[in-house]
Amino acid sequence: MGLRGARRRTWSAGYGPRMDWVAEVEELHDFFEAYFLGTATSIDRLEAALAPGFTMVGPHGGVSSRGEIVRMVIDGHAHATSLRIETSEHRLVAERDGLVVGTYVETHHLADRRNDRLTTVVFAVDAAAPHGVRWLHAQETWIT
Repeated sequence: MGLRGARRRTWSAGYGPRMDWVAEVEELHDFFEAYFLGTATSIDRLEAALAPGFTMVGPHGGVSSRGEIVRMVIDGHAHATSLRIETSEHRLVAERDGLVVGTYVETHHLADRRNDRLTTVVFAVDAAAPHGVRWLHAQETWIT
C-alpha cells in the first residue's frame, strides 16, 4: 500500500504475486511526493529500491548515477510547498530472464503548472526488494 492508500495492483503472471512492478512505481513516487513535501524524513525507501549500479537518463538527456540521484533527492527534501505526483498508463514491455521492462506516464502537479514525462524503466526481479523488483535503469522523456 502506498502513502495515499490502496491502489489497483497489476500482478505479474511470470513471477507470481510477490513481483508487482506497477505497485513499486506507484509507491516509490508516493515516497518522492512525501519527501519533497517534507512529510517523509528518511530516504530508506529510496535506498531499498535502487540497485547499486542504478542509472537514470533525465528528460533533458543527462545521465545520473545512483549516488547522484540519492544526493538530488536528499537536497530536495521539503523544498516543495505544493506537489502531487501521479503515475498512469503503466505498460509491460518485456518480462524475461529475471528482468522486467515497463513504461508509464509520470505527472507532476505543482501550484502553477504541471509537467508530464514518459518513463521507461528496467527492473531486476529480486525477492528481497520492495514489491519484488529493484530499479536498474530509468529514462524519462518530456511529453509536450
